[in-house]
Amino acid sequence: MERVSNIYFVPTPIGNMKDITLRALEVLENSDIIYCEDTRNSQNLLKFHNINTKLISYHKFNESERVEEIISNIENGKTVSVISDAGMPIINDPGFVILQEVIKKGISYEILPGACALINGICGSGFDATNFVYMGFVPKTESEREKFFKNFKDMSVTGIFYESPHRLLKTLKSLYAQFGNINVCVCRELTKLFEEYKRGCIDEIISYYEEKGVKGEIVLVIEKIVDEKETFDVANEIFKLKKEGYSNKDIVKTLKDNFNISKNEAYELVLNFENKEAN
Repeated sequence: MERVSNIYFVPTPIGNMKDITLRALEVLENSDIIYCEDTRNSQNLLKFHNINTKLISYHKFNESERVEEIISNIENGKTVSVISDAGMPIINDPGFVILQEVIKKGISYEILPGACALINGICGSGFDATNFVYMGFVPKTESEREKFFKNFKDMSVTGIFYESPHRLLKTLKSLYAQFGNINVCVCRELTKLFEEYKRGCIDEIISYYEEKGVKGEIVLVIEKIVDEKETFDVANEIFKLKKEGYSNKDIVKTLKDNFNISKNEAYELVLNFENKEAN
């Protein structure tokens, strides 16, 4: 027996119209009302899947009045769904305000699983996904970006950000000026026809997009930024432990405990060390 809720937060495709779960389609079809960002955009999705549920706009400019309306509809026995133009509601999209009110009033709700660009980005980047942070959109000004990325670096994790195509090169150049030739992955047009994962040292990525141009929606993934001193200390630790006869398994555990890194990162560092020694 499935749980029945008063309001559902339903993720929608981020590019490919078929990337939506059977349950999400069922919930949308059985809802009395679907609140969405742009009725024209959402109508295309519903039409594609032969769903005729009523659509009402719900966005940051009419949130206050819509929240009261949504609560009233629920209290009058209506089943309501909330969607965004693409991806998971609430994540950089409308939905948070209504969710807060729903929780406050003790109304039953469900968050359905599904498409989310930041998850595709971290998984497709090829960087360590054991520990990561999502920080939303990159600030527009140089000074704001500097503080923003300083905060990220201090977290010592893989970072995921959203960026617009016309600001991508500025952001990459800001990162290069601040941290040097770090590794990044530009995830572009995810799930669409021209999907692209472009990863490498930041100077290579800058050159690539200066030549090719930048189009489409972007998820920017930045590999964990490690201080040169910390890298040197790790290499010395591996050398010392190898000399003392420790196994790779024990070295990985020691690095993980002493340098606050994941098991995958520690293992990769040991392999890199062995490759350098072999050469």
